Amino acid sequence: MGNLNVIILAGGISSRFWPLSEKNSYPFLGKTNIQLHLEGLQKVGFPIKKFLVTNPDFDPGYKDVIRLIQIGSGMAGGVKTALDEINKDEEVLVLNANDYFESSLFENFTKIRSECYSNNHSMIVGYKTQKYFPGGYLETDNGFIKNIVEKPGDRNTPSDYVNIVFHYFPKAGVLLENINSSKSEKDDLYEVSISNMMKSGYKFKMLEYRGKWTTIKYPWHVLDIMDYFLKTLKGQKISKSAQIANGTHIKGDVLIKNGVKIFEGAIINGPVYIGKNSIIANNALVREAIIGENCVIGFGTEVARSYFKSNVWLHKNYVGDSVLENNISLGSNTVTGNLRLDEQNIFKDIKGDKIDTQRNKLGAIVGSDTRIGINVNLMPGVRVGSKCFIGPNVNIETDIPENKFVKVEQRLQIIENNFDITKTSRKELKSKLQPQ
Repeated sequence: MGNLNVIILAGGISSRFWPLSEKNSYPFLGKTNIQLHLEGLQKVGFPIKKFLVTNPDFDPGYKDVIRLIQIGSGMAGGVKTALDEINKDEEVLVLNANDYFESSLFENFTKIRSECYSNNHSMIVGYKTQKYFPGGYLETDNGFIKNIVEKPGDRNTPSDYVNIVFHYFPKAGVLLENINSSKSEKDDLYEVSISNMMKSGYKFKMLEYRGKWTTIKYPWHVLDIMDYFLKTLKGQKISKSAQIANGTHIKGDVLIKNGVKIFEGAIINGPVYIGKNSIIANNALVREAIIGENCVIGFGTEVARSYFKSNVWLHKNYVGDSVLENNISLGSNTVTGNLRLDEQNIFKDIKGDKIDTQRNKLGAIVGSDTRIGINVNLMPGVRVGSKCFIGPNVNIETDIPENKFVKVEQRLQIIENNFDITKTSRKELKSKLQPQ
């Protein structure tokens, strides 16, 4: 065995993630998943050559990684972009930047890598799931994979194992040859290529994984990833440079970074992450949330189970089960509704399909560089595009595309006032006010 070539797929543009931007740029507890993948690979103890396949607009800037601009569409286009740079007789490991799993999976892979290489076996990780996931399921036989069945439906799965994009190939040339020779009218050429390899007699060993796993596809999945990482916090880790006023209340597991300021009367109810230089003002309540860098959670605001990327400014708001990206402000008394009156799951229209978010609590999802005025109501699951202005006193019940200015058309009736208020008195009302 020689160098292991690792292809991390972070290319393509997912319209399903709208109104949020590049999903691979999202940090959780201060680190993106690409960074976590790279850290996991550093621990395996053998030479690795790393390729990061991205779209032209996304450059995370890792110096020890070869960055390639994806050529072609879908996973096949991303994999082929890197395979063209790899010797055909070298090993390849394909990872998806959107898949979040424990670093122990890298360690488990190292234990069977030599066996797979010696026997010329490829390998796919199978995640044993407890509930249906709309992805590919593995049809297995004595530890080997016979077929991958895409989205079979809840009662038609061939096994309990979901296909995770953690794919090992002992020879890069074989995978490239099958991608080049396979055809599909759908966006599944990579999967078809693997299926053709199986039909041709190539053996695929399954590596079972029962740890934690989740992935990002839709914007509300950011909340799933947030919950995944918040549960890893243990104890209270507060930077020495953070300024914590007397009279604050910090409970549970927290990670508070450099330059954070928490004012008197604020309550932090963990698990909570607060990024560099953010401010939690007087009487604010933050619970089960990730607050990114340079945010201001203003007086009297409550933030619950929400993710803020950076530079989010609030004042006297309620924000629950929401995702707010960069450079966003909410005017006083603006709130996010997060629960339907019938308390049922919230559905969203994604590219013409009605998608069950599998959440009965989902607030607003707001793109970058948006300003929302005072007294605005954002109904459950509403998405607001980037670079929008939402005027005061607006009730937002539908998704708002990017670059829009939304305001209420209001007609005032102004007439003469014929009632003299100076002839009334509140003396009797005041006399009835007694301390309890």
